[in-house]
Amino acid sequence: MTNKKLRLKGSIMNNQIHIDGENYFITLAITKVMDDILKNSQLNISHLKMAAVVDATPFLELQRFQKLSLDVYDLIFCSEYFYNIVCEFSPENINKFVCVDNDIASLRNNLESLIKGFNRNYSTRPYFPDGDREKSLFTPCELSFINDYFSCMRAKQIARVTGNNVKSVSNKKRNIMNKIHCTKNSDFYITLYFLNMLHKVELELHEPITNVRSTVAWKRVSGQETGAFQYAH
Repeated sequence: MTNKKLRLKGSIMNNQIHIDGENYFITLAITKVMDDILKNSQLNISHLKMAAVVDATPFLELQRFQKLSLDVYDLIFCSEYFYNIVCEFSPENINKFVCVDNDIASLRNNLESLIKGFNRNYSTRPYFPDGDREKSLFTPCELSFINDYFSCMRAKQIARVTGNNVKSVSNKKRNIMNKIHCTKNSDFYITLYFLNMLHKVELELHEPITNVRSTVAWKRVSGQETGAFQYAH
């Protein structure tokens, strides 16, 4: 059941709840909270399009995010891991995301506040604005490095192509990781990929001039297979 996309519906009278999700139990729990909110209010949520992407690990949750067209959803239920990324780097979209890792009282209060906001101001669905170059998170040099890194180039390869030494390349990666508060390669990949989905960084993958092993991995990464990135790095 968890491998198939499902849509759970709840209802209070004629007020329908529609939540898209692949994890039945999490989606059911969120629907129950929404039901409880509606019992004590006159809020209308039948017009809201919602999705639950929560999963056991950030990698699995990222894969669920990759299946969504984020701009078509009004509310996206996610873990604290991704919610914190939005808070830090994309605050203009914070009202689109709901953290399910809060205690139940906080979750209910946050949801009720968000839904009230939608009922007051609902005219068009919130959207993800195009990236603002003046407010870019990264310098052009850092963006170039990020695209080389995401194209499965190792430090030695990036150093050779850019004319730098391996130490300077490693320092540049460390500085970028510090900027987005990452201490592990896995977090570095997940955070940057999610920032790309939020239009905060533009990934322009290119096939590296390297051996066959990395070329195969690049094809997998360019096809959005997250496991291939671990294989290549």
